Amino acid sequence: MDRNILLKSINDLELRKQTLLREIDDVNLELGVQRAQYSRLLNDDSLVYRLPNELLTGILINYQRNIRYSSKSGVVPLQVAASHVSHRWRDIVLSTPLLWNTIDFRIRPMNHVQGRILSQLNAYLTRSDKCFLDITLDFQVVDDLSSYIYLLAAHSRRWRRLAIVTRYEQVDDIQNLLRNTPTTDFEHLSISIGRPQEGSLSPRKPYATVSPTILLAGCPTLTFVRLAGLALGNLHPPLTTVTTLHLDGWTRNFMTHDQLKSILEASVSLVNLSLNQLHIHHPRDPLEVIHPVKLPNLRCLRLLGPCSPVSRLLSLMDTPNLFSLSLQDIDTFDSDILPSVQWLSIDDCALDDLEVALLFRSFPSVEFLSIDKSLPDIYYMLLPDLDDHTPKPWPRLRTISLRDLQLIDVPHFCNLVFSLQQSDKSPLDKVCLDRRSRTVLRTKHRLDWLQDRLQVEHCDAPEPWPLGLGYEDAHDLLE
Repeated sequence: MDRNILLKSINDLELRKQTLLREIDDVNLELGVQRAQYSRLLNDDSLVYRLPNELLTGILINYQRNIRYSSKSGVVPLQVAASHVSHRWRDIVLSTPLLWNTIDFRIRPMNHVQGRILSQLNAYLTRSDKCFLDITLDFQVVDDLSSYIYLLAAHSRRWRRLAIVTRYEQVDDIQNLLRNTPTTDFEHLSISIGRPQEGSLSPRKPYATVSPTILLAGCPTLTFVRLAGLALGNLHPPLTTVTTLHLDGWTRNFMTHDQLKSILEASVSLVNLSLNQLHIHHPRDPLEVIHPVKLPNLRCLRLLGPCSPVSRLLSLMDTPNLFSLSLQDIDTFDSDILPSVQWLSIDDCALDDLEVALLFRSFPSVEFLSIDKSLPDIYYMLLPDLDDHTPKPWPRLRTISLRDLQLIDVPHFCNLVFSLQQSDKSPLDKVCLDRRSRTVLRTKHRLDWLQDRLQVEHCDAPEPWPLGLGYEDAHDLLE
């Protein structure tokens, strides 16, 4: 066959092939469209697609409020996953602002450099429309934060809760955001800057200031404030309306007596107070009389170490209605008598027998006791004395909550329960146990015995502080 004729035949076949391939692409495109149309018709006939838009929206909102996202990267948020189900679901999700008003982002170096997280933040702020905003931003980058700051500031009147966490010392950026920012229904502010300083704790430096330096435009609805790390002593809001206050001083600083007094006197509505690793310097003049600050509304107090002695901290406050006291990582204890305390929690406190006896004396009205493995001697110290003339420790004790009960302490605890129940005047009727405590009791064949004698409840998850907050506080004691 002639070479030219063969070449022409090849070219004709190539053109024919391209034509057929284009026809196949057209057919595949049309097939995809018709399959999508057919699938949409099938979806429209399914029961879930017969739900009104309002009902489906309510289901998605309720489900979103009751799930917890993993802290791992790559987890797809509910609203994003739901928007990929179908065209109808996508339209519903994108037109429902309440699915986008909870913002919880971790800004890591990679998604920060690529600008991906900033775009997502802008999308959430836009799609949430006019709804209130619950914002948590965890910055894990050293760079300038101004791009995020400006974006947030434009929506400040919609803030309801704002939590900012950064392990770097970016105080100025955050102060610029909050200094004169106008707010309307702002309730919750949590700022954690830096990280605990390791090594020697001396010499300590005084805090720069505790006077208001942020939210100077006013925040009449602010009820919750946490200042942790470098935020304490630098970024203080007005505290007049605050009912829950966390001061987490885990840096190499100390607070003067006058500074703490200034904070407490400004907190006229205070109900819950948490002091974490806070070191207070009293006046050097031994003749100077220290008058405690009156806190008539304070109901819950939490003290966490290492910190100033408990007696020193409690002496600064006049708390006639204090109901709940939580002590954690406290090495020594002493206090005046506080008869109003009925709920006492003790964690990781290395107290000797004398200091446990001081607990009995200081809080005579305890009805609920929560303890861990750090106080094994308390089991025999709580035993009722046969001598009726001897005051019994905590005669109103109704509930004991145990965490991490040790195998060696099972007989002592069971003996305490048995002895208290043999006493006609003991009101003990409930024990709360975590998983570890139930396991060791079961190993010793004492769990069924205990359940036969009183009410036994599970308490596997640590109770949030303070109780009744109404939402999860993810940054409690964050270090």
